[in-house]
Amino acid sequence: MYKQSNKPVSPQNRLSPVCLQDLQEKQKLSREREMMKRRNLESFQNDILQRQREFERRETELQTLEKRVNFENENSRKAYYREFKKVVESSDVILEILDARDPLGCRCPQVEQAIIQSGTNKKIVLVLNKIDLVSKEIVEKWIKFLRNEFPTVAFKASTQQQNKNLKRSNVPVTQAPSELLSSSACVGADCLMKLLGNYCRNMDIKTAITVGVVGFPNVGKSSLINSLKRARACSVGATPGVTKCLQEVHLDKHIKLLDCPGIVMATSTSDAAMILRNCVKIEQLVDPLPPVEAILQRCNKAQIMEHYGVPDFQTAREFLLLLARRQGKLRKGGLPDTDKAAKSVLMDWTGGRISYFTHPPETHTLPTHVSAEIVSEMGKAFDWDELEKGNQEALAGKEFGPMTVEIKAQKRTDVPVKEAAPKTPNLKDILHVDPLQQGQALLAAGKKRKKLQKRAGLYNSV
Repeated sequence: MYKQSNKPVSPQNRLSPVCLQDLQEKQKLSREREMMKRRNLESFQNDILQRQREFERRETELQTLEKRVNFENENSRKAYYREFKKVVESSDVILEILDARDPLGCRCPQVEQAIIQSGTNKKIVLVLNKIDLVSKEIVEKWIKFLRNEFPTVAFKASTQQQNKNLKRSNVPVTQAPSELLSSSACVGADCLMKLLGNYCRNMDIKTAITVGVVGFPNVGKSSLINSLKRARACSVGATPGVTKCLQEVHLDKHIKLLDCPGIVMATSTSDAAMILRNCVKIEQLVDPLPPVEAILQRCNKAQIMEHYGVPDFQTAREFLLLLARRQGKLRKGGLPDTDKAAKSVLMDWTGGRISYFTHPPETHTLPTHVSAEIVSEMGKAFDWDELEKGNQEALAGKEFGPMTVEIKAQKRTDVPVKEAAPKTPNLKDILHVDPLQQGQALLAAGKKRKKLQKRAGLYNSV
């Protein structure tokens, strides 16, 4: 047992009540600090563990989503290929639809090889669709390049929204002005119909023929059928996969068209080339960063900065961070949502707000699946002179090759500068505005100030 000392305390060792209270408070604060340190360390460890668990959970979800999407795409691909085989077996002539902006990228050698190896003397015709999105000089070069293998027709499908009486132009493509190509009327239908008629005469076909329409998703297969039918016979849309199964459309008693779902001979949905050709639904993308990187590599940085209103950037991720802040695409805590920003850029690309086109190779070599005998045999069934004349009339009114990218400028008013409407003034400039317009200018200036304050607050909070 500890025995209390009876030794008297000296005056030097005796503490006043005030000093004793201060000492106790210091000891109490010291103990609280120590407890806070331990508590902070534990909370920090718990926070790290929680973030790690959240990261692992998200990675698991992404892997599950990618497996599910790949599984669904694999099943869809098999179903679409079965429909494609039905089209090939039933057709006399196969129209392979190509996007005029990137014809080689839209060509599928496996599809052409399957048609040639069917052994039933089927004919392939290449249709260069969407010629209104490319200059006439580029279209003429592509026609000259592609007709070394198969007959090639220049075409522009009708973009009218009505269900019947879709407009069709009889003006030759070579004489069609830019106003006609930019309108909603169909161009090149007469040339294609004459080509099919010449095929029937050359092959001495007295009955009806069946024409299959194949190609990549979103190249305009259903739109071409609607344009030839002059009615909305097939559903169309800007996203791939609108056509799910084979559809029969009778143009007249002599020609029957078969619409085939889009065929993609690829196993990965993350391939940037397939995504930029709009062969994969953007909503299903697990990682939209690679295709955006591919776009930025092909675009002029100054044009991108001006188009999206972002400052200079070095990487694609930095660009998406700036764009997400610029467009207000934020997650919880004010963090930029780069996935949404990337998908908006991809929507601009596939929606035509960022226009592009490729140049044909300078020299032509036959693909491995096409021989000179096949080219000669294909030519016997069609009237090449008539086809060349039709293309000239229509044009008058591999991975991504060398590409020219043009970002469409914002719409500008044609009103002269002195008569143009004034820009939204600042509050300090209200006195210089016409007295009759000061009320409206004051309201606009107030809205502008609130918008700037809100934007500054968002930037400061990030």
